[in-house]
Amino acid sequence: MKNLFTYYIFRKIMVIVMISLISLQVSAQKDACIADFTFTVNSERPSLIDFTDASTGDITFWKWNFNDNPNGGSFSYGQNPVHAFPKNGDYQVSLTIGNDSCSDQITKTIQIDVPLSIDFTFQLDSSNITPNTFVFQSQIDGFYDNLFWNFDNQIISNRVDTTHSYPLQDHEYQVGLTAEYIFNDTSIMRKVLYKGLTTSEYFDMGGQVFFGDSLLNNPYSTGDSAVAYLYRDDNNAMVAIDTNYFSALGYYWFSQKLKAHYIVKTALLANSVHFNNFAPTYVGNTTQWDEAEIINLAQDKFREDVNLVEKTNIQAGTKSIEGSVLDILDINNNKDQAVVYLFDMDEKLIDYKYADNKGRYSFENIYQGHYMLSADITGIPVRPQLIYINNKFNDEYKTAIIENSIELFPNPANNYSILSFNNDSDSKEIKVQIISANGSILKELQLTADNGNNFFSISLSEFNKGLLLIRILDNDSQTVLRLLHY
Repeated sequence: MKNLFTYYIFRKIMVIVMISLISLQVSAQKDACIADFTFTVNSERPSLIDFTDASTGDITFWKWNFNDNPNGGSFSYGQNPVHAFPKNGDYQVSLTIGNDSCSDQITKTIQIDVPLSIDFTFQLDSSNITPNTFVFQSQIDGFYDNLFWNFDNQIISNRVDTTHSYPLQDHEYQVGLTAEYIFNDTSIMRKVLYKGLTTSEYFDMGGQVFFGDSLLNNPYSTGDSAVAYLYRDDNNAMVAIDTNYFSALGYYWFSQKLKAHYIVKTALLANSVHFNNFAPTYVGNTTQWDEAEIINLAQDKFREDVNLVEKTNIQAGTKSIEGSVLDILDINNNKDQAVVYLFDMDEKLIDYKYADNKGRYSFENIYQGHYMLSADITGIPVRPQLIYINNKFNDEYKTAIIENSIELFPNPANNYSILSFNNDSDSKEIKVQIISANGSILKELQLTADNGNNFFSISLSEFNKGLLLIRILDNDSQTVLRLLHY
């Protein structure tokens, strides 16, 4: 009986012990905690990090140590904090978690790398009416909050690109660009770049306008007014810079222009008394821009005078010439009004016309003879056309048509003569022989005659003066012309 009682007591104790062990195990599993976290870099502010708690367990306590304060770190006790780091670098960020029965800690390396590099370019705005106005363009790679330009005498903020005008010519200045990224209230990353520039020189230019022996409106009124156009040679391109309308004392004037190379064109206005007698003319006394005097403006120049080219009086005729400047100039439209010139073979001006808005022009009352057509828009290449008009031709001549015959002009000739003819067939090869009066072949030329008008220049400089014969041969025929070389 005693043993049975002892056995019963033992079993009861064992059951109690097992229940206690199971309870302890369940309680231990319930109270276990494991620390973990993730983080995300802010796309607009790379120094700003979003932390997210990823711990497991029944967590009631969080402590973040960002380790970015040398005096003991900086802390947060929120579950998912956002933190701004004070500068670029690696930081050991720790998260401690826990509850009443457990705790855990994890540390991860956070790399802060806010990129910021700066550069800038500048160039002189040579077309600006204010001397030494420069255009500045920043080149910034990375993140910034503030931007400052330092021009010695002025600071401009928060402009990516800007302009600035300097007061002194031929003077060295330092230009500074500063970009700032604000990490937090006490820490700023700053990038500074300085470059030197030298301002340019500017000068005044002017001149008087003459026609014949007279000076326009000086010393008395001639009833004329005029305009002067200023063009700058910019890498072999003519750029329109300024326009000056004038009448008093016949003097045109351009103030404070960049040291450079220029050409100047002057013209009488349509209401002028002498408008029909004197053509638009460049400094250098020519109607063609590519023959104008190049003005090297390296100092003030006040005598860039112009003698307007005068029309030559010739016998009136019954013919007319009309056409389009598109046949003479390398342009597709006439937005810049072209001036068309008619010259005789001695390069004397017969007449000039302004083409209309469609590029058309017309010359009336033209006498028979040889002429050259040219046109002018500053900076545009020209293709002069040679014209021959005689009594056998109709009363109207268009630049696309020429008499269907072979001609030499001028004839007699000194330095050269032009062989002209119309080819009604397809392109073909022709042979041109220059023959002396005694029948010796002095030179032979192989030429390609295109369909339509053909003009070939024959140089006479290598031949003795006297009578020459010009023989033109193709597969079908030959023609011999007499040429007097003087």
